[in-house]
Parts: sequence; C-alpha cells; structure tokens
Amino acid sequence: MDNYPPGAANDPNAPYNQVDTPEKEFEVTCCQVLSRTVTVVTNDYIPGASGCDYEPDGEGGYSACGWQDDDDTSETNWSKEYEENGYHTPLQLIQMLKDYLQKDLEEWQKKDAETPHSGPAFHVRRLTHLIEECDGFDEDEIEFSL
Repeated sequence: MDNYPPGAANDPNAPYNQVDTPEKEFEVTCCQVLSRTVTVVTNDYIPGASGCDYEPDGEGGYSACGWQDDDDTSETNWSKEYEENGYHTPLQLIQMLKDYLQKDLEEWQKKDAETPHSGPAFHVRRLTHLIEECDGFDEDEIEFSL
C-alpha cells in the first residue's frame, strides 16, 4: 500500500477496489410481431357484381357509367391459400433452415472425424449453435387479412 495516496486503500470507488459483478443466467422472452404482404392467387371467392348504368347527360342523351362491386372473400381460407401458393410461415422457414443446417452439420462432422484437428470443428460449432437458435419459438397468434 506504499504506492497509494493516503486513504486511497479504503476508497471503494478506486478502480483497484472495484469488484466485477458475477455473470448470471436469466430467462428472457423476446416477443416479436411479424407481418408479410405477398400476392396470393386463388379462385376461392365470389366475383363482385358489375354493370352499366345509363344516366341522362343533360343534353338529351345518355352517358354510360360502369360499376364493379368488390369480390367477396369472406369465406376464403387464406391460411390454406397462402400455403398452396408456396409461402411459409416464419416457424416453417426456421424449421426448414434447421433441417438444412442439420444436414450440413452432419457433413462437417464426418469431415472432422476423417481429418481431426484440421479446421472443420469451427464449422461444427457454428452450425450446432445455429441449429440450437432455431428452437424455442412459439407461434402465439397468426392472422390472415386483406
């Protein structure tokens, strides 16, 4: 303590007296709401009515006025249509990614077993981590709308 100024040894704010807070695990929920707008092709709807009205034009003649009601999709199963158009939900995409990564991991594990200590272990660790990252997602709510 000869190198410290008088009273410094007892100063709790001095850098040499600071104690690091130990690391601790906490369970954290990350809640995210995602949306995606895509074009879905379907014939599962009721076409809107259309027609042509003729109205006097004020000069003794008539003018045509066309109209079109909106198509009725109130009974359309958008979840089914979304899937049939080849689209995937985020959870489906995560599962597909996980399956792809699992196959890639198996290849790297095989290479690592054939040539230990040559570098593939990095890829094995990275892929293992990414596969683990694909787990634990829940779909709390899903909604389809126009």
